[in-house]
Amino acid sequence: YCDGLTTPQVVRQIRRSRTQTGILNMSRRSAETAVRTAIAHTANVARGEVIRRNKRVVKSVEWVSTLDNRTTAVCRARDGQTWPVDEGPRPPAHAGCRSTVIPVLKSLREMGIKIDQQKGKKLRASMNGAVSSELNYDRWLRKQPVDFQDEVLGRSKARLFRSGGLTLDRFVDNSGREYTLNQLKQRESAAWAASGL
Repeated sequence: YCDGLTTPQVVRQIRRSRTQTGILNMSRRSAETAVRTAIAHTANVARGEVIRRNKRVVKSVEWVSTLDNRTTAVCRARDGQTWPVDEGPRPPAHAGCRSTVIPVLKSLREMGIKIDQQKGKKLRASMNGAVSSELNYDRWLRKQPVDFQDEVLGRSKARLFRSGGLTLDRFVDNSGREYTLNQLKQRESAAWAASGL
């Protein structure tokens, strides 16, 4: 990563090392996942250090997840959440995690500069094109077709999401582990009943 190598180049180096030494026995796919996770970790540590060193202009950090059908439950739940600079979870949340954190900057007025700021329209990427940066994964998923919601969450959890009114953060515990349907039935009995499950 620091030498500017691409992920495929790093994977090739690891696999070549494996064949020469016989020490590392992993498939190409496993090596890719390990490399992507290590690179994401390294990038997020570096980003965190830049944010920490600029606390005078950074108000908080915001978790940003990928808006597509492969995003995990923990990353769906954390998307758009903010924490103080030195608090909260940081990516990678799991092997192959594609999430990151971004700094939320103080306004000019918060920094003591008496100038009105121009607010421009901010966008973020999604699998179906640019969308407003105001959308987190929960609000983005609510705008997707029912069959897509079913694919992402599973039919029963998608019904809880739509009819029970549960937000995605209610599908995981504080550590990011996804609740089973039985756990959700016990924890969210009103939403369960409203969904007709």
